Amino acid sequence: MVSLTRMVNFFYEMGAARHRPRAWEQHIGTKMANVAEHTMRVQVLASYLAQQEGGSPEAAAFIALWHDGEEIRTGDQTPFQKPYVSTDGQRAMDDMVANTAMEGIISAAFKNYKKRESVEAKCVKDADILDTVFELMELKAGGNHYPQLPQVTEQIAFKRGKYFTETARNLHDAVTQASAPSPWDWLLNGPSTYKDGTYGK
Repeated sequence: MVSLTRMVNFFYEMGAARHRPRAWEQHIGTKMANVAEHTMRVQVLASYLAQQEGGSPEAAAFIALWHDGEEIRTGDQTPFQKPYVSTDGQRAMDDMVANTAMEGIISAAFKNYKKRESVEAKCVKDADILDTVFELMELKAGGNHYPQLPQVTEQIAFKRGKYFTETARNLHDAVTQASAPSPWDWLLNGPSTYKDGTYGK
């Protein structure tokens, strides 16, 4: 019988993802999505990619939920920090979920992601990369000069070659092309009380 006290502590720790910044903030010098916020869009992206690639959207979303779970304990490192830092993500995840009611399924999902053997795991990795591209485009649209630097433009193009799926490559192109929708089109072009004349009534 799993202790409810153990589960309560586990859920509090999961909530701590909202307070764990990702390492890019240090390099870019601006507020970016934290671990929890990043994970949310990765889940949505992974579900879409899996649906298009003949996999299970539900399984992809569950794997995506845990893909960066170890960062709650280990923190996040960029490619510029990793040469100097050694972390044990598997141990962090194992310890984090130990003696919880979900230990088995979470550990299996995390190992699936790391092996990249299933179509769902590959879609999650693609979604992980895509979310950073979306965020860079959001920063660019907001006037941040970092995404416009030649080196960053090269990094974005490099990311395209790292995808497992054709769906991810197509979405990458749709986000980065000059005629791509702005991050606010969904808001400005959607229904609102301004447009239907009911604002202030």
